[in-house]
Amino acid sequence: ARAAYGVMGLVYACTCVLAYGAYGSEVAGFLPNSMPPGHAKRLVGLLLALHTAVAYMVAAQPLHRSIHASLLAEPGGGARAALCWLCVSSGVLLLSIVLATAVPFFSDLQSLLGSLAGAPMMFGFPALFYLRACRAHGLALSWFDAAACHFL
Repeated sequence: ARAAYGVMGLVYACTCVLAYGAYGSEVAGFLPNSMPPGHAKRLVGLLLALHTAVAYMVAAQPLHRSIHASLLAEPGGGARAALCWLCVSSGVLLLSIVLATAVPFFSDLQSLLGSLAGAPMMFGFPALFYLRACRAHGLALSWFDAAACHFL
């Protein structure tokens, strides 16, 4: 996992440096908008659509399962459960699309939520959960771990 974060950081840094080098201060906030029309831009759009679809499926499955479990009293499969799952997952997807397109300032709202919640989710909550897990299991922390967790 540590190597993956390093590789992602390196790729993002290289992408930013190359985009700024190519377009300077005229680079668009959504990087593909800076690309000239053509096959490369279409390929980037296709890859972004695929990425969005996969990320939605991975992130939405726990939400769908929770809603599905609360609506369907008896566990198990069958046509009724499958129909309920279809309705839940389609409804959540439809609601997501409606919210994303109906709210005129959705991009600004998304940026605000990301900037407010991104750092705590990436840095603060894992450190807090580690401290709480160590305390719950009676494990002693090294001074370095305690300092690093409290710093985050």
